[in-house]
Amino acid sequence: MKKVFWIIVGFLGFIFLLSFISTSLFLYKGDGSADLRSANIGVIEIEGVISESMPVIEEIRRFKENDHLKALVVRLDTPGGAVGASQEIYLELKKLKEKTPVIISMGNLAASGGLYISLGASEVIALPGTITGSMGVLMPITNFSKLMDKIHVQPISIKSGALKDAGNPLLPLGKEARTYLQDMVDLTFQQFRNDVMQERKISEEIMKKLSDGRVIDGATAKEWGIANSLGTFEDAIDRAKELGKISDKPKLAFLSRKPKSFVEELITSTTSKVMSQLTNYQMGPKYLWQVPAFEGLEH
Repeated sequence: MKKVFWIIVGFLGFIFLLSFISTSLFLYKGDGSADLRSANIGVIEIEGVISESMPVIEEIRRFKENDHLKALVVRLDTPGGAVGASQEIYLELKKLKEKTPVIISMGNLAASGGLYISLGASEVIALPGTITGSMGVLMPITNFSKLMDKIHVQPISIKSGALKDAGNPLLPLGKEARTYLQDMVDLTFQQFRNDVMQERKISEEIMKKLSDGRVIDGATAKEWGIANSLGTFEDAIDRAKELGKISDKPKLAFLSRKPKSFVEELITSTTSKVMSQLTNYQMGPKYLWQVPAFEGLEH
């Protein structure tokens, strides 16, 4: 019983010590500045639908405030999103590249708003299979006015101006409202188109193809001048090191990620090692991918 008691006491003491160290490290790191002090290349990841710009703008601000970071790599994996948010991120990157190299690394997707953001970079590196393009503006409207007629519901809109409720899904879309909304889409698209032409210097022939909203792969993007070269995220890091004139080994600061606490790092590391040992023990040599005869096969 005494042995069990002291084991429990020792375990609880160990947990308390870990908690104390974790709290101390958290207070030291704060917003991740400790990681930033040892890094020389900043990384911002933009993933999923772009609905707002402020988180990315804040990450760009953090990058600017750190003198140790000599270049920025922006990793894109997004189908696009809000016009205003994409446009604002593009403009901030464009201002930043005047002082610091900004490299775009296109992942699986860098379409529409992702393409817009990429215009603000010093260079764009895409994968051969990256899906990009989709240059255009979309305003989807689902109209339920005929359904309202069938269920004998009469929507009434009291408005201050004829176009105040343009696009109301419960009312028929009149000619004036349709023209007004189409003009808005055309005006926004013209801004997008002009920025592509200005930043990428591509021909009218290519612009005509892009203007129908088609998506293209990374290889075509390079051929058409949307991307500067083909490569991976690591290639983008190497290019950032070159343009940033960094002589040391690249050390990355992922500005989009919240730094893990000491306890989280310890648990992740320990769990990984334990699971690895258990897997090796349980699986043994009976599985095909561990048999020497199959080592030369590609998966």
